[in-house]
Amino acid sequence: MPDREVTGLAAPRAGASAGRVFGSSWSWAAMGCLWSIYAMNTNMRQWFQILQPSFVKEFHLDASRMGLYSGILMIALSVSGTGLAPWLDRGGHGWARKYRHLPIALCYFVFTILTGIGPLTTTFGAIFAFQLVKNLASGIGETAEVTAVAEWWPVEQRGFAQGLHHTAFPWGSLLGGLAISAVLSIFGDHAWRLVFLILPWILVPLLIIYWRFATPRNYAAFVDDTKARGLTPPLIETTDGSVLHAAPGAFGRALRNPNILVSSLVCGLCNFSYYGLGFWLPLYLAFVAHYPMAKVAAYSVIFTITGGIGQIVWGLIADRFGRKYSMVAMCIWLAVAYMLFRYIGTSVGIMIAIQLFIGMAINGVYPALYAISSDSTEKGAVAIANGLNMGGAALGGLGTIAVGYIIQAGGGYSSPTGFMISLYLLAGVMVLAAVLMALFTRETTGPFIHLDRALVSRVSCLRSGQ
Repeated sequence: MPDREVTGLAAPRAGASAGRVFGSSWSWAAMGCLWSIYAMNTNMRQWFQILQPSFVKEFHLDASRMGLYSGILMIALSVSGTGLAPWLDRGGHGWARKYRHLPIALCYFVFTILTGIGPLTTTFGAIFAFQLVKNLASGIGETAEVTAVAEWWPVEQRGFAQGLHHTAFPWGSLLGGLAISAVLSIFGDHAWRLVFLILPWILVPLLIIYWRFATPRNYAAFVDDTKARGLTPPLIETTDGSVLHAAPGAFGRALRNPNILVSSLVCGLCNFSYYGLGFWLPLYLAFVAHYPMAKVAAYSVIFTITGGIGQIVWGLIADRFGRKYSMVAMCIWLAVAYMLFRYIGTSVGIMIAIQLFIGMAINGVYPALYAISSDSTEKGAVAIANGLNMGGAALGGLGTIAVGYIIQAGGGYSSPTGFMISLYLLAGVMVLAAVLMALFTRETTGPFIHLDRALVSRVSCLRSGQ
């Protein structure tokens, strides 16, 4: 049955956004809902990483085993994010994506709650099983949330919109880290289960609000407003007014598109270093720097402060100067930043400065990668392109596994040797990512698009007709 207009959430009035530079009132309302939901999604994913020292102490896990468990959970994100992307695109588009999004979100909510129930989590195997299912839902949830926000904003503002939306990853993690710190400060280090049991309930009202907002009438008003301002609606309509869906075989054609395939690979390399650092940092702070768990939770997310700022700034830069060139610059920035982490134990001030430096680029890569994939895919297949970027989480999982083995081989948690060696690996991976972007993708926008001298042809990369 068609959705009725919202009653509990006031819809923006027509024409209200005509003077805005970025987005309409409907775009901003959708952004608020989807940002909050994505923040909770990524939080439920990050809590496992932040609480690793608690798992190590309670279940006596060495670094290689901890890295393996973390890696498998990261790989699960890519399995669902990529494998179920065609299923998402076969469903409703625009406002109607909520019909497949809601059960996904409820799944990662329920299995996060189960992780906090004491009688069910007396073994680490049970915790791992609950987290595995939760991450399978989380991966396809991210694809749904990223794609939905792209379909509530004009095409010309996609980089900004996806950059702003993706700040939910770092800033959501920041809020989550502070919330964990508060819980552990009040109830003690042993009370980590309360994190999973209490905090996820914030998601429920957010899902209700978005469900009531995402209606045919609100989406039609957004499309009309976008056209009135001379911008391009994100969904292409056929002659009879229905939304254009990709022709059969879109997934295979996306795999043959260098801009999509290489962006997915580079996304994986960025995840390799990102997840590797996410695994490295709380363990280093707890077992080498010897901070108490409440401070570990807070100090592990300092880089997210500038992480969100970097996403907005690099999203704007990618819109103005080009997605590809922005990606190459960020990969080089990150390679330098990972090497600076060798000095993180010098003092609290240096630790904060290094984290703020890496934060300016560590999350900024994702909106640029999502934007170049969205720009390059054929019409009606945006979720497939975004889902392939989620496939990069498989390489991200290998990052935690590799770092875990290096730490163990370097003497375990108490020795800084393995921690320091692993930083060379993380930096080298980002250099490789910069080379791949430079040589095997084509720029999709910006004033320097004519200067691109990649080894692949434009016609093979820009299937959307740019």
